[in-house]
Amino acid sequence: MKIRVATAYLFIFLALSTCQATAAVVDLEVAMETVLPITRIKAWASFLQKAGFTNVQLRSAKLTDMPKVKTLGRKESPTFVITGILVGDTLHLPGGTFKYGQIDEAKLWIKRLQGDGAAALTTQKGAYGLSRDQIVEVYDQLTLKVKAKTAGQTTKEVIRSISRIWNLQVSVDSAARAQLFSEVPFNDELQGVTSGTAMAIVLKSTGLIMLPDKPIGSGVRIRITKPVKGLEFWPVGWESSQNPGKTAPDLFNELSVEIKNTEISKTVTAIGQRLQTRIFYDYASIAKRGISLNKKVNVPAGKIFYKKILDIALSQAGLHCEVMVDEANQPFLWISP
Repeated sequence: MKIRVATAYLFIFLALSTCQATAAVVDLEVAMETVLPITRIKAWASFLQKAGFTNVQLRSAKLTDMPKVKTLGRKESPTFVITGILVGDTLHLPGGTFKYGQIDEAKLWIKRLQGDGAAALTTQKGAYGLSRDQIVEVYDQLTLKVKAKTAGQTTKEVIRSISRIWNLQVSVDSAARAQLFSEVPFNDELQGVTSGTAMAIVLKSTGLIMLPDKPIGSGVRIRITKPVKGLEFWPVGWESSQNPGKTAPDLFNELSVEIKNTEISKTVTAIGQRLQTRIFYDYASIAKRGISLNKKVNVPAGKIFYKKILDIALSQAGLHCEVMVDEANQPFLWISP
């Protein structure tokens, strides 16, 4: 370790090296807005070395200094030369900051740089922590439609067949595996529905969710897991930008009807056979609430449109329906408590 003090301005240089056989070299030059005591400089240098920076230099800041990354060497074995600005007790780097002692944050920043490259540090992130291009990639894949029939297949086979549609890796958390490989038959027909909404529907029936994410150093993937409070997941369909009448006009065709003491499941099936709009159930939430689809309902005689019939019948069972659209803007009805 060397320490130099220049007469024109204070320049402090600390060189600390660590061996990294496989990971890219990450050198760091720290520009201090306020020059620290030598003991504090040594402490920062030691901390940064432990975090994983290869060569560390600390010096007084210049007016032209700003956080940046310079990439040297070959693509397969680059050397990253970083300039960071130390303001008070916070080090500002491209796409990140951390304080003295926050070694996990420092290690994560280095891991992101080594795994995804310099550009990824400052690329603007949106939903699911993905870039705009990554979101487009996911959406394009999840817009592909389900080709195989699903009604009557085991839940695990439906999940497997949908996942094969995508040119994306599918990862399953260990805690979710038991629910995922369910032998329970899946009742709904998802053929023709986009694979994103279809998979969300099937997973919801097992109490699971999915979300796109990108592990450091890897490509975008679909992750299947258990729901956790605050975790953003891929929804079962989307709200339409148009009103329900324009989204699913067949729901608002009128007919003369009277329903007497008929199971809600049979009522919904009979109406569904007259509609182009598909109907799906939130089976997991319905079961959790202890609601039986065999509950008998009544709709008084009269001329009424299909959506109203469903609203009246479902309300008697503690249920309601929403007009949603899948990734290709195809409408469907989602029945839930």
